[in-house]
Amino acid sequence: MRKILSVLLSIVAVFIMCSCAVVSQTAPGTEYGSFTIEKTSSYDGKYYAYMTQHDDMIVVNIYSADDEEVFTFEPCRKWDFWGICWENDSYNLWVQSGDLGVLCYTMSDEVWSLDLDAVRPDYIVSKYDD
Repeated sequence: MRKILSVLLSIVAVFIMCSCAVVSQTAPGTEYGSFTIEKTSSYDGKYYAYMTQHDDMIVVNIYSADDEEVFTFEPCRKWDFWGICWENDSYNLWVQSGDLGVLCYTMSDEVWSLDLDAVRPDYIVSKYDD
């Protein structure tokens, strides 16, 4: 009986080690699609954005290239947040949320506002796209 238990525990240990090896081979960031949770710059480098947390909310902070805070907004709860992404040719900033979907914040006079009519460009890939 002791030998059988030892063999079973060995098999389970090998299975766990193999599972961890497969997970560690996954490229970092691929689970976010085009989105990132890291600091990211607009197409021309004029602005950069990154997220912080405040209580249960995600806060997106937008700064100018000379590190002056320009705008801040709270797009979603922290457990629903899956990253931000700039458009390639505008200052539109997209937010990926597990409960709200992919939302666009457009800029006018250095104020970013939710734009429910925005159409996501094909090159911006959500983690939920096939």
